[in-house]
Amino acid sequence: MMKMISNNYFYPEWNAPSNIKSIQTQRTSGSSSGCFSSFNLSYDVGDEVASVNNNLLTLSSNLPSNPYWLNQIHESNVIELPCDKSLLTGDASFTIRKKIVCAVRTADCLPILLTNVDGDFVSAVHAGWRSMASGIIENTLKKINSKSEIIAWLGPSIGEESYEVGKQVFDVFTKYDPVSKYGFKKISTNKYLLNLPKVALAKLREKGVTKLFGAGVSDSFCTYRDNDLFYSHRRDGVTGRMASLIWIDSK
Repeated sequence: MMKMISNNYFYPEWNAPSNIKSIQTQRTSGSSSGCFSSFNLSYDVGDEVASVNNNLLTLSSNLPSNPYWLNQIHESNVIELPCDKSLLTGDASFTIRKKIVCAVRTADCLPILLTNVDGDFVSAVHAGWRSMASGIIENTLKKINSKSEIIAWLGPSIGEESYEVGKQVFDVFTKYDPVSKYGFKKISTNKYLLNLPKVALAKLREKGVTKLFGAGVSDSFCTYRDNDLFYSHRRDGVTGRMASLIWIDSK
């Protein structure tokens, strides 16, 4: 479930400990215009710098510190924060430090937020098909090595009905991890519909994660379908980016 807070973002509802804070942004009520309308948070998509600056300033007013924005490359590198900004190439980050904001940006790929019942770490994962097929979920869980039960929230991504892929995508996934086949629906000899949350949930369950919330569990997000709320690269081509953010509060 999600709790609406403002026109810019909502708080995920996922039974995380009280010291864990998280935000999922939407595309609404920002400074960007045209295809980036209106709360775009990325400089890398062609938007006006001044508009992105204004949007990031609005976002920062709700955060304890500036987020560590990753250079996301759709692979499986996991970064422990804080670190030098020159080392931020990867598709997941985590921290055990208070007030450090982990963040990923998406526009169809699946964002995953992680913590545990002790609230002693947080993580943000960019789970597109390439990064998931490369093992980003498994690598993140392995690197964190949590001593207590993990809690996961899956955010807005493209829905199965709008995500047609070729057989090569199915082959890449299932060669690495056969459990991924449960996230595919075959529609012709060489075409499938891919359900990103279903693949992620299967991978998380396989690794012993049972406290699962958000997409595929209690929410039915679709970035492609819900044009008024979310950016979608597959739908629009040139478009903005949303953010999923998480941190450990001082309380």
